[in-house]
Amino acid sequence: MLVLSLVLGAIIFYSQNSQEFKVAFLDVGQGDAILVSQGNYQMLIDGGRDGKLLLNKLGKYVPFWDRNIEVMLATHPDQDHIAGLINVLNSYNVKTVIKTGDQSNTQTYKRFQDDIVGEKAENIEAKKGTIIKFPSGAEAKIIYPFSEIGDIQDSQSNSGSIVVKINYGENSFLLTGDFPKDKESEILDSDISSKVLKVAHHGSKYSTSSEFLKKVNPTDAVISVGKDNSYGHPNEEVLILLKEKNINVLRTDERGDIVYNCKEDSICDKLP
Repeated sequence: MLVLSLVLGAIIFYSQNSQEFKVAFLDVGQGDAILVSQGNYQMLIDGGRDGKLLLNKLGKYVPFWDRNIEVMLATHPDQDHIAGLINVLNSYNVKTVIKTGDQSNTQTYKRFQDDIVGEKAENIEAKKGTIIKFPSGAEAKIIYPFSEIGDIQDSQSNSGSIVVKINYGENSFLLTGDFPKDKESEILDSDISSKVLKVAHHGSKYSTSSEFLKKVNPTDAVISVGKDNSYGHPNEEVLILLKEKNINVLRTDERGDIVYNCKEDSICDKLP
């Protein structure tokens, strides 16, 4: 019994003191869920539409003794981005929730909002310049929206989608939610150049212009998308555009979880 306790203690100590920085694009079907972590500090960006599936995924990457999610960020109130977060709010101690003022009339959003209130988490309104600092020195910085936004009509909710850039040493990730093509020109003057781009809106034709890709200039493009989905995502024209720009395309429907293990002084290792 003593030996087991010592082993568990050593595992917990190693996990808490590990400097490895990890960005995991979780395969949650037709939706987005990204877990950014370092040691025992976790930031969850979106949660897909299946809460049980999301909890199973988190169980692979969050140590079983750690019941805290330090930061939860919802890019916008669409069901395929927030539904799974409800289960997380009921299973973990969520310390901070970051979202815009955009709302939805769906029962999913109403329950999500009620559970945030019940959680008594710190609630931060997303806007440009908001920075989340990780213990390793990594930073997640909100690029868009430029200021606090109010309610947007459900059909236009993508236009208020949060865009986040993560920097860690030589590594950078641009996470775009469902950010639409007709808004991309507004952030071209921002610091959006990144090694890894999370392609907006699951590779939809309504996002990812040639001009935008030129400015981001990524090495990898990650597409979070469900297998054989009814929307036809990712769009063939978007895939052709990525190929023409010699960008390596990684899809969750083909590869499952896509995980980057990063150290500050070197390029991230990529799994699988």
